[in-house]
Amino acid sequence: MAGISPPKIELVSQAVDTTDRSGSYTFAGLGFGQEFTNRAIIVAAMLANSANSVVNQSGATIGGMAASGNDSGDAGTSPTGGASCGVWAARPSGTSGSVSVSFGATSQACAIFVFAAEIASATRFAESVGSGAAGGMTSDPNFPASDNGTINIPHDGVLIGGVARANTTVPITLTGFHSQREMALDTGHRIAVGWRWNMLAQTAYPIGYTTSAAGVIYGMEAHSFA
Repeated sequence: MAGISPPKIELVSQAVDTTDRSGSYTFAGLGFGQEFTNRAIIVAAMLANSANSVVNQSGATIGGMAASGNDSGDAGTSPTGGASCGVWAARPSGTSGSVSVSFGATSQACAIFVFAAEIASATRFAESVGSGAAGGMTSDPNFPASDNGTINIPHDGVLIGGVARANTTVPITLTGFHSQREMALDTGHRIAVGWRWNMLAQTAYPIGYTTSAAGVIYGMEAHSFA
């Protein structure tokens, strides 16, 4: 359509592993799409478990390269559960490769969403800040049904983020994104990932999520790129 810029970011693959694992998940043979100038591969990774087990992500590799990024997560006994969401970026070569996500303790399941994006820098421009610590939104101490934060957006920016919620199957709606994928993870958790592109430069752009159920452990992370 005339006047509409093509997307600067495309979802090129996704994968789920519902095996209980300690320390890391590795997904091999994932499609990265065609190579092009200024291509970065950005991965949104969500983990969850039913126990009070910290699953904060400590790092990731994409196509054999160490990725830059961060995550937000939480764990507890009332409510019970552990969840985290991370956003990681690197510039591997080739049209396919592996993705590995490292974390503490044990996770029941992991879902990753792999994006190819046209950005000048493979390091994040900014992070969301919500009810938890800087770097993302975490449920402690209020466990709300919905939450929101803000993020700085560069000129012609790309935004990607998501949320993982433990021990609930209640649908999630992300706010502030063009596109969204939302699904059950394992037998009792829920995740969502969202992305947006061709954005204007702005400070404190609002993002967040809404659901119909409170009292759920969760972590939400979003990064913007240019």
